[in-house]
Formats: sequence, structure tokens, C-alpha cells
Amino acid sequence: MNGVDLFLIIIFLLSVWSGYKQGFIAGIFTLFIWIGSLVIALFLYQYLSEWLLRIFPSLGAWSMPLAFIIILFISRALLSLITDRFLRYIPKESHQTHINKFGGLIPGAINGFVWATILSALILAIPLSDGITKEARESKIANRLSAYIEWLDEKFAPVFDEAVAKTINKVTVDPESVKSVRLPYTVSNPDPRSDLEAEMLDMINEERRKQDLDPLQADEESKAVARNHSMDMFNRGYFSHITPEGQTPGNRMRKGGVRFITSGENLALGQTLLICHNGLMNSPGHRANILNPAYGRVGIGILDGGKHGLMITQNFRN
Repeated sequence: MNGVDLFLIIIFLLSVWSGYKQGFIAGIFTLFIWIGSLVIALFLYQYLSEWLLRIFPSLGAWSMPLAFIIILFISRALLSLITDRFLRYIPKESHQTHINKFGGLIPGAINGFVWATILSALILAIPLSDGITKEARESKIANRLSAYIEWLDEKFAPVFDEAVAKTINKVTVDPESVKSVRLPYTVSNPDPRSDLEAEMLDMINEERRKQDLDPLQADEESKAVARNHSMDMFNRGYFSHITPEGQTPGNRMRKGGVRFITSGENLALGQTLLICHNGLMNSPGHRANILNPAYGRVGIGILDGGKHGLMITQNFRN
């Protein structure tokens, strides 16, 4: 357990205690407010994020989490005004019964879960510092809860560009796309993560095992090409299968001395390995590469940019 775990546990326990103090009736209304505002924020935050970037381009990576927080609290305030009108019609004595008080533990616990989920996702998303980001990545609670916000994000967030999937915690680009995403930062000396590369290979092969496909072998030659591309994207602040000079994945593999008959490439940028892997598996084009029976080898290049996340390149070949 680290500092982020402890923080999230405290948030949860405070919500449970607040649920008891409020009681079941008021707690249910509070729960409605938070879930309603969360859904509204997930539907609308990318629209506000785009607008904020046009007005304040210096916001960069902060635009999406900031937009999410703004909409979350505005919608919460509006829903609170609505529910307050309903609560006026409930007798005050109803709130003081023991059944109502202990019943409040239920919405309090659910409310704590919602709060902890939102905060874990934002801690992972906002580039506060390398130290906080490292603790968030290593937090068992934050990683478990971020999966829920990722699922909601995938279901509810509007899609601005089918080729580029941008959410709070990750960015992916379609394998066939030639589009480039400009990153609002550069990272000069990201750390190679051979441990995460091995872990991601296990994740890929587990997905293939589920489909009765042969496992992919680790490909050192392709890994060198993949790492170089991850490094180039971090160094020059872009995210694309095509370099600014027009070099394609196939061009880069040939230049790196990698021979192949068929090949493919997946890219992901996110705060945790699990978020990136799930994002790739939830994308038809990336999933097709991972489960392509024609591929027998994969080189995975993962660089750790600290608070800016993990840059992942997967190069597949026969």
C-alpha cells in the first residue's frame, strides 16, 4: 500500500461516514447527483476540452481533465438545486430514525466508490509530477478503479475522429491511419521498460491463447525498431505511425534490417500498461493485429515518460 492507496481509502471511509450522517434518504439523492453529474461530464468533457484548447492552447495535456472537472462540478451544482426542491417535501423526522441513519451506509459506500474512481482516474491523467504518477501507477486501488472510469469513458465519450481515440487516460491511433497527433510536450530521456515489454507480451499471448492462436515470439530486431520509434515520438512531441519525414512502419523496419513478408504496427500512449492494453483490445484495428494468425513475432518498445505516461510501439511480423 502506498500514499495514493491510503488517500483513496480515506476518501472512501469519509464518504461512508458522511452517508451515515446524512441517512438513506438524503444519501440516495446525493448518489443520484454524483452519478448524474459523472455521466454528464463523460458525455461532454471532450467538447469543452476542444474549446479550451482553441482558446488556451498552452493548457495542453491539462485540457481534458480540466474540462472533465469543470463539467462535473457545474452539473453537480445544477442537480443539487433540483434535488433540494424534492427534499423540502420530506418530513425532518424521517431523516433522524435509526433505520434511515444506518441505511445511509449503503449510498455512502457507493458514493465513496464513485469518488475514489473519479479521483484515481484524474490522478493518473493529470501530469502533476513524476513521483505522484509513479505512485499512482503502482497503486493497486487506483489501477483497479481506473478500469471502471475507462469503461465509462469508452461507452459515453463522444468521438471526434475515428482514426484517433483520445480519452482521459490514453491515446491510440488506428493502424491504417496516416494522421498525426501533436503532443503538447516532449520527453528528452524516457526510460526503457524491458519489464513492461515482457509483461505486455504475456498479455498479448494470453489474448491469442483465448482464440486458440499460436503465441507470438519476442522479436529483438523488431523491438529495437519499436523502441526507436517510441523514442522519436517522445523526443519530437508527436504520435503517429508516420514520422514527420514520411517514414512508414514498413520503411522503419526495413531500415532497421528487419526482414518480413507481412507486418503491422500498434501504438498506444497512456498512464498504465493495463489501460493501454485494454484500449488496444477494444479497438478493432489494433485487436486485429494482436490476433492476426499470420504474425509469429512481435517487437515491443515501451518507454516511460514519467508524468507524461508510457509510449508503446508494437511491431508485428510473420
